Formats: sequence, C-alpha cells, structure tokens
Amino acid sequence: MPRKAFIADHQQAIDNFSHPNVSEVKPGIEDGSLTFKYALPELEGRITIQALVTDVGEYPSSHMYMIYTTSENIPPNISTAIEDVGSLDGLRVSDMLSKVAKVLDRATASPQHDSFLLDGDAMDCDAPSPEPSESELEDNSDVDSIGAWSPKSPLHSNVAFEGERVTSRPRARSAVLSMNRRMRSDLRVAKEAGFRVGNLGGLIENTEDSFVTISIRVSKLGISEEAMQAWHMDPNQYFILLIRYASGYRPLEELLRASSSRHPQDVSFRVGLSYRYKVPFEEVIEAFSQTKKKNDCENGVDLAQGKGLDKSSRLLPCFIGSPLQELMNKRLLPIISYRSALGFGWKGGEAWYTDHQGANWSTEDGVDAKYYSPDISRQQASLPKIVTDDCLGRDMSTPSFPLIAMQFALRHFVRCTEFCLVCHSPVEDDFEALKPYVCSKPLCLYQYMSFGFGPSIEHDIISQPHVVDLLISFCYASAASAKLKNLPIGLSLSVPAPSLLPSRPLPPAHFEYSSMMDANGSSVEAAKPGRPFVVQPIHFPKKYKAKYDQANKELILPCAEPLLQTNQWIVLTFPGTTGECFHCRIVEALHPTFRLGPPINRSSIDMKFAMKPETKFPNPNVVPRKGIPSTSINLTPAAIPPSQPNVESSKYPEVEFFIYDQNFDDLSLKDKQTTVCTLLDSLPSVSEMKMYLQSKRGKDVDLKKWQDRISPAAAGVLRWIIASNRSCIIEVDRIEGETSRASEERVTGMSQWMQFRFAQGAPDKEQRFIQSVRDTTATSTYPTLYAWHGSPLHNWHSIVREGLHFQQTAHGRAYGHGVYHATNVQTSLGYSGGLGYPTATDSQSVWNWPHSQLKISQAIALNEIVNAPKQFVSANPHLVVAQLDWIQTRYLFVKINASIQLDEGVRPSEVCLQDPSFTPKGADGQKVAIPITAVSKSRRPLSEIVRNGDKRIKLGKGSEMDDAILLSDDTDVEDLQILISEDEEEQPKQLAPKLAEAPKTDFVPGSLDYQTLSLLEPPTYATSTGTKALQRELNSTLKTQDSRPAHELGWYINRDAITNMYQWIIELHSFEPHLPLAKDLKAKGLTSVVMEVRFGKDYPMTPPFARIIRPRFLSFMAGGGGHVTAGGALCMELLTNSGWSAVSNMESVLLQVRLALSSTDPKPARLEQGPVRHYGVGEAIEAYVRACNTHGVGPTKSRYMLDADVLLVADSP
Repeated sequence: MPRKAFIADHQQAIDNFSHPNVSEVKPGIEDGSLTFKYALPELEGRITIQALVTDVGEYPSSHMYMIYTTSENIPPNISTAIEDVGSLDGLRVSDMLSKVAKVLDRATASPQHDSFLLDGDAMDCDAPSPEPSESELEDNSDVDSIGAWSPKSPLHSNVAFEGERVTSRPRARSAVLSMNRRMRSDLRVAKEAGFRVGNLGGLIENTEDSFVTISIRVSKLGISEEAMQAWHMDPNQYFILLIRYASGYRPLEELLRASSSRHPQDVSFRVGLSYRYKVPFEEVIEAFSQTKKKNDCENGVDLAQGKGLDKSSRLLPCFIGSPLQELMNKRLLPIISYRSALGFGWKGGEAWYTDHQGANWSTEDGVDAKYYSPDISRQQASLPKIVTDDCLGRDMSTPSFPLIAMQFALRHFVRCTEFCLVCHSPVEDDFEALKPYVCSKPLCLYQYMSFGFGPSIEHDIISQPHVVDLLISFCYASAASAKLKNLPIGLSLSVPAPSLLPSRPLPPAHFEYSSMMDANGSSVEAAKPGRPFVVQPIHFPKKYKAKYDQANKELILPCAEPLLQTNQWIVLTFPGTTGECFHCRIVEALHPTFRLGPPINRSSIDMKFAMKPETKFPNPNVVPRKGIPSTSINLTPAAIPPSQPNVESSKYPEVEFFIYDQNFDDLSLKDKQTTVCTLLDSLPSVSEMKMYLQSKRGKDVDLKKWQDRISPAAAGVLRWIIASNRSCIIEVDRIEGETSRASEERVTGMSQWMQFRFAQGAPDKEQRFIQSVRDTTATSTYPTLYAWHGSPLHNWHSIVREGLHFQQTAHGRAYGHGVYHATNVQTSLGYSGGLGYPTATDSQSVWNWPHSQLKISQAIALNEIVNAPKQFVSANPHLVVAQLDWIQTRYLFVKINASIQLDEGVRPSEVCLQDPSFTPKGADGQKVAIPITAVSKSRRPLSEIVRNGDKRIKLGKGSEMDDAILLSDDTDVEDLQILISEDEEEQPKQLAPKLAEAPKTDFVPGSLDYQTLSLLEPPTYATSTGTKALQRELNSTLKTQDSRPAHELGWYINRDAITNMYQWIIELHSFEPHLPLAKDLKAKGLTSVVMEVRFGKDYPMTPPFARIIRPRFLSFMAGGGGHVTAGGALCMELLTNSGWSAVSNMESVLLQVRLALSSTDPKPARLEQGPVRHYGVGEAIEAYVRACNTHGVGPTKSRYMLDADVLLVADSP
C-alpha cells in the first residue's frame, strides 16, 4: 500500500537519517508532510524546511514533493537553492532528504560542506546535463518555425525528458525573457477576456512550482439564485482556477508536445471558491496537497484555524470540485490536442476522447460527422458570452492556455447538470435537475456513491438535518407502500436475507406489489395481458445457531460452523421473544468466539452513541400502547437470563443469527423495497447523526467511521437517498430550541405545517419560466398566480427527483392531461391524503420512518404559474397546466408530529402581488400572504406600503438595493507588475532629438483652482518626526510622477500647492476613453476627478482617509459603481484597518484608487446628472463608516483631521 510504504520510509528517515547539518526530522502538520532543521553558518540558529508529498497514493513511484521554508530572513542564496532544488519525483524520503541537503550544502559553499560532498555519493543527481549534439541542435533550430501541432507532428521541444519526468534544460537569460513575454501575453489575453489574473511563486523568474490563478465573480456566470442556493455559493464569491506549473511557465505548444510523449504533464489544476480573486500561498499549497483530509473542507471544518488566515481569503471547496479537477487533470490536454489536430469543438473533442481513449486510432478512414455536430444546449442560449466563449475555436496564432483552461472549467462548472459527474459524458436530454448527478451507466452510479464523487452527506446532515429527515421519510413511505421503483442498484450492497427477517406490517390492501411471493416462497411477477405468470426460484440463505455471552457480548460458534469475518454484519434473533431482531457488527474474530458491537434494533430510537459502555434493549415484558414509546432497560431480552462470569459455554443461552450476505441487486422488487425499509430501520435518527458528526469536529468527519452503529449497507442507502435528490430544498421553519432562518420567509395561513423553500428543474429553469412570463403575460397586472399541488406521501420521493410531470395517471384525468392545481388547499389535501390514500398520523404507522423527528403525515407544494388560464387545459374546477415551463415550485409544506411546536414567526413585511381571482387559501381558510423572497430578485418591483388587515406591510413591486456597496477587491501589486512591467534588461538607448508629439491626454497639470477647495492648517498632533516621514513619502511619490508620462500615470499632485503634509490634493485623470466615467467627464467639460487624502497621527500604522471632493458620482442605489460611497468616500478594503499594511506606499494607494474608479465590477462608475457639485466631508465620513460596518471590516480607529482637530472616529470618548 502506498500510504504504508510512505509511513514506513518516513519513520525510517526519522530514526536513521544522518547528515551533519540536518536535525530534528519529524512529521509535519499535514498528512504526507515532514519537517527538518538545516544549520547555516551565516545564522546563529537553523532554518526549518518543509517537505510535502502532494499525493501519497502515488508513493513511492510517481509521487512529487513540494519543498519550502517557513523561516524568515533567509539568505538569498538559500532561498534560490530551495526554489531550484531540482526534480525530487519518485525519490524515497531518505533520498529526498539527502538531495535537498546537498543542494543546500552547495549553496552555503563552506569547507565543512565541501568535505561532505567528496564522498562520491551516487545520489548526486544535479550534475550538469551533457551538451546537446550538433544533430540535436539542428533538430531544435526550427522549433519556432513549426506550425500548429498535431498528433502526427514530429516532436520538437526545448525540454529534456529525465526518466519519467519532464524537466527543463537550463535556460539562457534570453530564453527566460522570451518565455516571460509569452507568459505576459497569455495572461493579458485572459484579462482582456474578462477574468481576474494572479500569480504566486516564482512565475516571473520561471522557477519550479509556479502558480497562476484565473478567477471570475460568480454573479457574472448567469447562474440562477435557485442554483446558487443548491450549489452552496454566494454571488459575491469568485470561482477560482489554480494552475500549477511544476517546471516553470509553459505555453500551450510545449504542454501539448510533452503530453503527446506520454510523460507526466507538468501542469495540474485545482478549483475552488473565495471572496478574493486570489488566495494566499498557504491555501494554494494545501489545495495541491491530495493528502489532506478531504472531509475537513467538505464538511465545513475551519481549515484556517491556527494559520491566521482571514476567512474572506480562504479557498473554499467547490461542490463539484473533485470531479471537475479529475476531468481537467486527466483530459484537458488530450482534448485540446484532438481539437487542434482534427478541428473539433469542445463537444466533439470530449466525445472523441471518450470513444478512443486508450485505443490506437487513425484518421485515414475519415472522421464521423457526429464529432462535428454543434454543441446545442438549452442552457447555452441564456448564458453570458464569457461562459460560452471558446477562444480555441478562433484562429489564434499564440493561444493562451490559462484562458483555454478557464473556459473549459466554466463549461463543466456552469453547465454541470448536463454532464455525468463520473464519465463526464452528456446525460439524457429528457430529464432536468437543479443538481448534477450521474448518467444511467451502473458503473458510474457505483463510483459516484463509493469513491466520493457525490456530495457530502455529512455536510447536509449538519447544516440541514430536517431536510435529510424529510428525504429519508419520503423514501421510507415510498418503499413501505411498495411504490419505490428507482432503487439503489449497482452499489454492491450486502444485505440480510428478507425471508429470514421478522414479517413487516403490510400496507393497505389496495397497494399491490408489482411482484409477489407464491406459496413456495418464489417470486411471482405480476401478470400482464397476454403474458403468463413467471415463477423465479429463490435461494434461501441459512440461519445459524450459536451461544451468546451477554456479559462480554461474544458469540460462541460450534467449531464446525463457517468462520465469520471482522467487520461483517449479522442479524441476531432470540428464541422466546416476540420476533425482535438485532443487527450487530463483528468487532473481533477469534474463531470460534466472535466479539460483537452494540446490538441495534428498530426500537432503539433513543440509543446513545456506540461508545456508551452499555446498550439499551427494549423490555419485551412491557407492551407499548399506541403513541407511547416502549421503555428501555440495561438488560438483554427477558428470554436470556443474566450470565455469570466464567460459566461454561454450554450454560450460555442459545441464539440464532444470519449474515449480511445477500446481493441487493439479486432480490425481487418486493424484497428490495422491504430491505430498504429494514436498512433505514437500523439507522440512528438524523439528530443523533448530527451529534456524532459535531463531536468529531476538526477530525476526519465521515459517517463511515461510525462502524458500530451504521452498517455499510445502511450507509449506502442513506448516501443514495441524499445524493440522488436533485431538487433544492431549504429549511424555512425551525423546531423549538434550534436556530431559525429568517422568519419572514414563512407563508401565512399554514400553521402546524413545516415549510421548506422548494426549487426544481435545470439551472436555467427559472430563466425559462421568466421568459415564459415575458412572452405570455408581460403586460398583465398579475403576470403569475399561485396554486396548490397535492400528492400522496409515497409519491414525493420521485417528485423531488423527477419533478412535476404527468407521465403517469394516479387519480384519473377527468379534466385533461397536465399537472393539476387548486387555489383551495383543502382540495389538494384530498389528493395528498384522501381518496383512499391513508396518512401517516402516528409514530406506529407503517408509512413512518421510526426514527424520524418530524413524523411526516402529508405533503403539499405551492407553485407559481404563468397567469394565462385561457391557455390552460382546464381552469375550472381545477387548474390543469400542460406547459411545464409555466410551472415553478416555490414552497413545500409537510404536516408533522403534532407534539412539535413550530415557531410561527411573523408576517412578512414584503409580500408578492397576487391575482385576486386566483389567490390561494390556506389551512385556516384565509388567503395566504407569500413573502417577496419567493421570487427571484430580478422580478421584485419597488416596495409599496399597503394594508393587510390591521397591519401595514410592504407589497413587493421591484428590487430595492441596500445602501451598501461591494468592497473593492484590490489587485495585488505583483499581479499588476506581471501584466504591465517588463522586468527585462533594456538595451542602452541612444539619445536623439525627438519631434514634438501631440499630447496623449486632455489633462493640463496646474489648472486646478485651489481657492475653490477647503485647505486645512497642520493639525495640533503634527510632530516633526511625522511631518518628515510624510515629506519623504511625498518626495518619493513626486519622483514617480516626474518619471512617468502623465497619460500612463493617471494621477497628478501639484507640489507647489502642498503646504500641509497631512492633507494632499490629488487629481485623477486620463481614464480609458471607453469607460462611462471618461465620457461623463468629457460631457461636463472636466478633465479630472479631484480627491483629498488626510493622514492621521498614527500613519503609516493606520491607513489614510481618502474621499472624492468633486464631481459627485451616482450612488450605488442609483446605478453607479466605481466603489464610491453615497458620501464620496472610497469603499476599498485597502483603506480599512483589516486591509491596510504599514509597508503600503501612496503610489500603490493611488494606483488602486484609480483602478477602483475604472472598475466595471459590479457596475461602472458614473457621474450624477446636473451641474458639478462638491461632496461634504461630513457625508463622506458617515458613508465610509456605514460601508465599513456593513461589510464587517471596521473603520479605522485613528484620529483624522477635520477642519483642524475634529475627532472623526475614536476608540472612546
């Protein structure tokens, strides 16, 4: 096993590795990592080196190491040596330590180290590579002249292959500069396409393990609010693609050549979400470490604990991160090569890969036309261009690989419901869902459930336990009523034989199984017209007898009986009882004695965790009355007398048992349904599962670890129930004592009905619904109506998976084919529990999952429908709608256990406008009020105050945005430099007379009239030290101003007008002509934006205060942007306590401010209409404080200058 080999080598290195300068070799914090100390002669102490195996599963053959140091003040030669340590791939731990130590020894170049290098160690892998021969040089001389690469092209490359690893030859300075130019070009193309670009590591130095980040705000991806809720995303987050270059930056051509040679690729990918466009280097290291606990991130464990990382800068998991990363790492480069060679689109390239992977192929016989078919998607028409764009499909002489990779990632991220999460092939077109799933291939379902490709059920149990309870209850009711047709087959579930289990209560007589048992116990398929009965023989499993030692919880078998195995599950029955059975795990197998885990039975609802020393058994002498749970005592069943220690085995009572040894897929339909109920009976309650997971917080959180309480078969069914749900169901109500969601989301008139927000369909279903409204009733006062839809409890398991349709007839179609609705809830309730369909009204009902806290008895949905009754199939007495795009589910209501007291909340302050002719009535007979949050924000009109009974409430008529503005996500300086700076050696320029050039900006320095501004005297807190520090900062800023052309710099400070070092007046100018801000300035006859910067007494430890003086900008509420608050203050994290750094200089501040004003995210900056007006400093301060408080960053707590010495924001009076 790779992990065992790594652990063994790791321990051997800790115990035996010896080097005169290496000490304290020990395990690191992360799994797969180790640390050691290296002694340097230049320092009194030692530096700490971290080594991390990125994927322990590849050890000890194809694994890779990441080497870095956490020490500070490292000499440049040591830092360079660590970055350029060379290839360590495939080395065992001791060999890796030896090589790293030798590289550091060379870097220090002391006699002590030199003597150590003379021992002739064969591990000296860093010897100079042999010079290439003339023929090699000739072969490589035409690299730049070759055309587009294809699979048949000869291999031309400037990389050398060393074993199983592609490594770069030492590059000349000119080669590095040439690569940097190409890298900048590729990143600029990605930025011009609308993405944010960042870099980490030594990208500009072309060192190993360099990283590029490409990101975009989720709000720009065209994803509906319902999909974002189902996918656990925030529109303010960034979707981030991390690209790791193991051997420095490589353009697409080199990556394709390396890929075609069947060597491991030098590029890898990770995806995630963050509130910043770029995440810290520590997060990137963790992201590329496959060995960290996967469940820590999937289940909400705070990975930033102990690292001092701000929550907003963390890399958060993406809901389909694992499948998307696997797709990109394994298939992206081959698919690109197929597209380049054969001219496919993404659809054709992916299909070609699927059909020809691992096979020899030739294009001599032609290529099937299906690979050139257009990529037609129902979603694609409604998606923004940045999501559907395909730069590889255009003629690009130098394609940008980061841009291509991001476009491919977005294709499978935004359109994830169109593709199988395992094989990544398109799924069936006739089925829509809000969540991604797998195709119909059994192998895909097995991998999805068994190998962690599915969602985290642990996260759902912790965050929405009542939704999980709801899903299990729906499945249980469907299986108990013999209506469960889609079953968890293909998962290799080993289950107990249904024929040996005690008989279960049967559903009412009118519920007939599609298969039944004959008198001999054989499965008889239901007869169909013209088809005789078919009898299939059933294999009867064997029941075994044994002795049971209750004191030690041991099973004692006769020696002749077959051997049980550890971790196998069995079912125990006790002679003389009323048919009660217990499920147990074999904890330890020492034939003929087998130690058992705590017994579990259907009645153990309140049984504590398996780690409790004693397990409670139901008292068989107590006959429970209806509605009263049976009592529990710490004894075995009454038929088993208490055993005494050291009693002969013959004295132990006899029990019977049978094994979980039946393949679920081989059972009859009836037995499968019965088995599903049996396995769900053995589960603990959802609240117990939540308590268990929370008790393991910060550890490897996985229900599979609860081995003594949940069998693998029961865990498989549970995972299938949760993962196969493709609707978005969100809790609205709370049960008393639990944290509640916003109470105003509750629909009125439905007391004692628990409410859930309910959304179904594909991610673009909401957009299609909105388009249907626009096409049909756009000019109507009431474009939509709301109505109820009821269905029996056993149907809801399929409804939440398949959506509302009318493919099957359950209650007849007296008024035509379509989905039936009613405005009176009592009518729909008749279909959810009436008409001979019973309701689960008590805890003993055959329909109820016994461990459910909710005890659901009925369910009903509230749907929004296009208000065009004349186009319905029928409008009286029922609303029958055949157009499925005209129906959008909004709420799900369930009748729960009457003993549970629901928090009724308050009436919503904003409600949806409803058609008086079709206003639904609730359970209390009154018209319901539906919160405005039931509809998407784009359809919410402006608020209007109306009366509803005795209470004034807001009636929604439009979107009312908060008086808040998004914080500017400032671009890091290094990311600006890598795009706009040329860190290259320039040739000496010959001085020559230049002809006068026309000015490139209409801005005229020195034209500002300072008499129109409020200039302040130096504050009383001014000191000579502070004044000199600000003088140095001003001189440095002016030096930059003098060295750059005005149109490139974009800001201006009049040195002659600065009389107070604590107040700077700055003009921002020369904005890009295409920006709305530049056009507005020109229309008003202005050439600059006048800004003021004030410095407090604690500068540079605290940030300065910056505000716009004139002209006034449009507020965010009025459609403006540019990160300017309503009062003129600049809303930038850089200018807050949490974002400021004492090493920041004013040059970088002015650059960031200008970028913020030029930003079009989320909206471009615009000037207000009318004459030019100034902002007041008071309103600027007020807006600044309000914006900081809104975003939780906190305003600065320094004293700022206002008209001499007025306290703007203070710690205390």
